[in-house]
Amino acid sequence: MRGAGRSTGRASLTGSTEVGDVAAVCRWVAENIKPRGIVLVGSSAGAPLAGSAVDKVDEVIGYVSIGYPFGLMASVLFGRHHDAILKSQKPKLFIMGTKDGFTSVKQLQNKLKSAAGRVDTHLIEGAGHFQMEGPCFDAQMVDLIVKFINSLPK
Repeated sequence: MRGAGRSTGRASLTGSTEVGDVAAVCRWVAENIKPRGIVLVGSSAGAPLAGSAVDKVDEVIGYVSIGYPFGLMASVLFGRHHDAILKSQKPKLFIMGTKDGFTSVKQLQNKLKSAAGRVDTHLIEGAGHFQMEGPCFDAQMVDLIVKFINSLPK
């Protein structure tokens, strides 16, 4: 996000300008690196922003969310981003801890009932929202993301 750590710019309250940043980076990658496809991965507040950018770039072929904040309080800030990923036909993987403080398992399941296209979920028993961003879960996240990417059509 803009303005986080040493990044430049000023963060927007709702992440709208950051969505444009994500799409711009994807377009640059598509034009300069020319990958077979791009899979966007967003964690926590980055998940709704990445989700809003998925259909803005044709080369994006899939999406992974780690701890998407679908809960009521988080929806005040990020609710405007929900429809973009839920309506996208592109394959999606939602990874969430069963003890996430921003979204309950039931909230996640209810939201994903209306999702279009392929939707996979992976719940991590006993993990909280911020725990999944820690190093003890890095290997598991990489494994889940690689398996998802390998399952996408070539």
